[in-house]
Amino acid sequence: MPTLPPQTQRWPADRALLLVHGIGNAHPGDYAPLVAQLQQALGDDARKIAVYFLYYDAINEWFAAKTQAAAQVAALVSTIRSRVDSTALGNVIADFAGDVIWPVLVPDARQAVRIAMLQQLQQIVADGVRAGFQPRDQHLSIMCHSLGCFHTFETLHAAAKSTTDGLAPGTDGVRFDNVIFVASPVQLIRTVAGALGGAVPQLSTLATVSSATLSMPAERIVTGDVVQSVRRTVSITGNLDPVGGWFFRQRADWAYMSLPGQVAFVDAEQEHLTKESDLLALLQQSLRDREPPTITANNPHDWGAYIDRHAGDLRQWLLA
Repeated sequence: MPTLPPQTQRWPADRALLLVHGIGNAHPGDYAPLVAQLQQALGDDARKIAVYFLYYDAINEWFAAKTQAAAQVAALVSTIRSRVDSTALGNVIADFAGDVIWPVLVPDARQAVRIAMLQQLQQIVADGVRAGFQPRDQHLSIMCHSLGCFHTFETLHAAAKSTTDGLAPGTDGVRFDNVIFVASPVQLIRTVAGALGGAVPQLSTLATVSSATLSMPAERIVTGDVVQSVRRTVSITGNLDPVGGWFFRQRADWAYMSLPGQVAFVDAEQEHLTKESDLLALLQQSLRDREPPTITANNPHDWGAYIDRHAGDLRQWLLA
């Protein structure tokens, strides 16, 4: 799967932010609206942060793979449907969530994304060193959305375990001030992958699946101490966002990500949506045949709306 080379830039100060999108094509310039929102939220202090973007997506190729993996994708959606009600809304929720997370079934794509993200993180740290800040003095943050949360979770676990990537929290001193998960499907993927079992054996090696419980990455150093990769873990979702584990204002524990020590927010979304038929129409609008789901401005899964609602929080987290 093709990816773009890692970005490099001069740091204006001692901090950097990596944005990691979810499913859908992303090309240079596509993050511009989000950057504008962040700049508005942070004000003049936005100039202190070197902002990077992970471009990993060749989603049209993935949709060709989706056709080839039709049976596995159908099993994934069926597993989600078995856990929600059989109403029209329940079926569309399963279809929508399945369309967001199904690329986890493509091992080559998962590996390519991990490699791309590791390389980008290495470049970010190297840029910081060139600016005069050693890894232990760098203020690093990641903000990820949707399937990007899964890729971030997997990549950080791989980095913490690696002896060669130069990104381990104890050995290499690379720690993140913040990892902000927006509408994370990590628990949803964990549940579905566990239910699929041996039908998709390559899923069993994922950090999302293989551990006894979900936890953030850490490294046990030679002294026996455990050094966490992330100082602050934030989880934000909405009470209408099925990918984040909420089905029409009802929390589904089997789909809602709960990490030890996380700072958790569940946003009250679009209070004018009082009827299930309204949410049904929004989710159907975002489902397309043979193309990525479109996240519209009114869709409860839109991460631009999450940024707007948490402008003050972002100032506190990213600038502290």
